[in-house]
Amino acid sequence: MAAMEDKPGAIEEVESAKDLADANTTTIQVTKSQETCIRKAFDRRVVPLVCTLYVLSYIDRGNIGNAKTAGAQDDLGLSSAQWTWVLNSFYICYVLFEWTTILWKILPAHIYVAILCVCWGTCAMCAGAAQNMAGLAACRALLGIFEASFGAGAPYYLSLFYQRRELAFRTSLLLGMSPLANCFAGALAYGITHIRNSIAPWRLLLLVEGAPTILIAPVIYFLLPDSPDTAKFLTQEQRTHAVERMQTRDRTKKTAIHWNQFFAGVKDYRNLTHTLIHFMCNYSFAGLSNFLPTIVNAMGYSSINAQGLTAPVYFTAFLCCVAAALISDRYQKRGLVIAISATVGAIGYLLLAIVEDMEKTNIRYLGVWLAVCGIFPALCINITWLLNNNSSESKRGAGLAILAIFGQCSSFLSSAVFPKEDAPFFVKGCAIGCGFTGSIVIMALGLYFRMRAINKSRDQIYGPVGDTEQIDVTDLGEKHPSFRYLL
Repeated sequence: MAAMEDKPGAIEEVESAKDLADANTTTIQVTKSQETCIRKAFDRRVVPLVCTLYVLSYIDRGNIGNAKTAGAQDDLGLSSAQWTWVLNSFYICYVLFEWTTILWKILPAHIYVAILCVCWGTCAMCAGAAQNMAGLAACRALLGIFEASFGAGAPYYLSLFYQRRELAFRTSLLLGMSPLANCFAGALAYGITHIRNSIAPWRLLLLVEGAPTILIAPVIYFLLPDSPDTAKFLTQEQRTHAVERMQTRDRTKKTAIHWNQFFAGVKDYRNLTHTLIHFMCNYSFAGLSNFLPTIVNAMGYSSINAQGLTAPVYFTAFLCCVAAALISDRYQKRGLVIAISATVGAIGYLLLAIVEDMEKTNIRYLGVWLAVCGIFPALCINITWLLNNNSSESKRGAGLAILAIFGQCSSFLSSAVFPKEDAPFFVKGCAIGCGFTGSIVIMALGLYFRMRAINKSRDQIYGPVGDTEQIDVTDLGEKHPSFRYLL
């Protein structure tokens, strides 16, 4: 007591500290109208920036297929085996540097992503100046290094701003940018290859399509928020509400990596199933990006027209991704949406594999439409489904890591099974695509029915859970009695 009397302000300091601790442990109630306002603000300011970056990313990685059709392989005198190495140089480095996704948890997003933009845009433009296989492969390898972190990290970044029931549409919209990027790339390639000057069309194509990525870097630096609590376009009260709403309703607090949860995510059969689905989706994702203009060109269309004919296919695939996201959000049936989309894709590949008649170009072109419009929605919803059903941030990180690393390995296969010697029908590559896409249907349905059975079992034991019930799953994760899988 004497010590307290010697310092009259000590009691007040202790009481103030106690009041502050009590305030920090008090749950702030966020109303639906406040949540809607915050969500719309993120929709206006965060999603467009990330989606724009995704478009530029996939233009820069996918325009190699347009460059091939515009004459890159022939101008550089590369064989099919050498061209495969050019393509795989990107994917090898992309896979090896997937671990850099963890830097999203360490570095401020606005600085990290702005640097990535400058780096990968520069590499994309330098590819247009390559004089031989070594130069082109080196540019593609560096492009893979710088794009690796952004490609896998962007869905995780969005999960910091949106609750899991809000995430499907935004993530699917983000991933749906890949066919939209290919649409833009095809349309740009069609226009650029009409330009007649001293620069080869494929070189001009790579130079022009790489430049916007560098130009957008300052915009990212100044406008991209690092997290909900640093979003400058929100008021201080809105930032508090934005953080609080992410700590309830099936979400956990943003924390450092919990390695026990991380390794649990690596061993989880659900994450392994998602990885297998992604492996088979990514075969088509990479193969179509690299070879679709070549496949259409082999149907008898000129190289210029083949560039243009891919654009409407990809644009329709983008619309299918948006529709799949809306439907899966509305009915909460991710697995069924994946299975239906993959069925459409498998039919498309089947047509391409069995119709070996140059007189039936329309049927083969229909096969292209079905394959593209089926596989891209399946890939988008699969990643969203994984994000939805991992209760902790560390498990989500583990799931994304194994999906990105092992799922990406099918790119090596797709780079090798569409050699120009297999023209005009490319039966081997299309047959493998059909088998893989059909397998996606089986795995998606199996995972859907398995998780539905678990949900029904928990409903019988613990009772049903309302959609708006707020729970904290930080300690128990998916073992929490009120946790239900999103199907």
